[in-house]
Amino acid sequence: MQLQGHVRDVSLPEIFRLLKMGGRTGALKVASGKEGGHVYFKGGEVYYATSTVSGAPIGERLVRAGKLRGSELQAVLAEQRASEKPRLLGALLKELGLVSQEALEQYVREQIQDSVFNLFNWPEAEFQFTMGEEPPVADVVVSMDAEGVIMEGCRRVDEWELVMRTLGSLEKVPSLSAPVTVREVRLTAAEWGIACFADGHRDINTIVVDSGLDRFNTAKTIFGMVSTGLVALRDPTLELLGQKTAIALRGPIDIYNLTFLTTASTSDVSNHLRIEKVDDEEVEVYLAAAIREDDEDAALIYFSESRTPLSVVKRMALETSGFVVLVNINSEDSVVASRRDVALMGEIGDRPYVVASYASMADEKVTEDQVRRLLDLSPSVPVVACNIRSSEDATEVLAALRALIP
Repeated sequence: MQLQGHVRDVSLPEIFRLLKMGGRTGALKVASGKEGGHVYFKGGEVYYATSTVSGAPIGERLVRAGKLRGSELQAVLAEQRASEKPRLLGALLKELGLVSQEALEQYVREQIQDSVFNLFNWPEAEFQFTMGEEPPVADVVVSMDAEGVIMEGCRRVDEWELVMRTLGSLEKVPSLSAPVTVREVRLTAAEWGIACFADGHRDINTIVVDSGLDRFNTAKTIFGMVSTGLVALRDPTLELLGQKTAIALRGPIDIYNLTFLTTASTSDVSNHLRIEKVDDEEVEVYLAAAIREDDEDAALIYFSESRTPLSVVKRMALETSGFVVLVNINSEDSVVASRRDVALMGEIGDRPYVVASYASMADEKVTEDQVRRLLDLSPSVPVVACNIRSSEDATEVLAALRALIP
């Protein structure tokens, strides 16, 4: 059966109905720009689905939802890798009595509904059905009536429009707020799940990942809490990238990057999640950002995790004014760990940077001359010694960089 086209001509709900009526078995592939997904049918019933924004793997979702300990998941994954024959994660979890079959099936149903909602929500998309194609790995499969999946997907699309009119963006940062007209507040289970993460630091995308909930139900729950005054939203700090002076931090140790960011900023630090395209694959990029207000100008300061693909860092550099490369000077080895960041500055080429040298321990420290030699720094690159917990030292580092920014 050859079935392909564009959703402008035939909607996905109509395609689902055709596949149901024909009792078809195979995979429906849907693509919209950088995003994509698959829905798998067996005898006209939906039994598996994935999309680029459908969330974490089932093991991580179980951990984030508190159904499984992280140590238990790691132990099962190690056993899975050590097995001579391929063993599926769901089967191992069930065999060891860590998760019930019912719980696994429920999470798969949620993944199917979340994936289908994402696909239905794309106004521009192409589709193609391939007879007989099966998912590469179908750990736990369920059978869901295609008409029921359609109805739930369409309902979510309708609700999503209302939710997003209030939220505006999933990059907004929610925080708990006490309603002034209510003496007693009773939270639902879903609201308690959100309340644990609405700390004024995480954006909604990050809460989706950290909570283990799907995107639709996370946003819908936050929408309800905003409507009742339980949650307040603020604009994402990172949206200022490209609009203000933007300073990026680079360093091999994320916790020290965060420490410097917290010290250097005058606002709260917020955590953001972006989906970026790298070599035709979607990758999650985690960033932290804050604002520094001073007499000269307001500046955005941010850093992405040290594991962020360099191609993403280079793209963001186009909207960045300059860099601070953080170098740990406890030993020559710790200095050498920053060679990758210094090399990246050379590849970017047209953005000024300074080196901020710091010691995380009170041992003998590497000297500035040694830092320059080990990193092969140009004489024009300032090296500023600092305590990453000292606001005065952070000010000195940023002043040295600002002097280089045109």
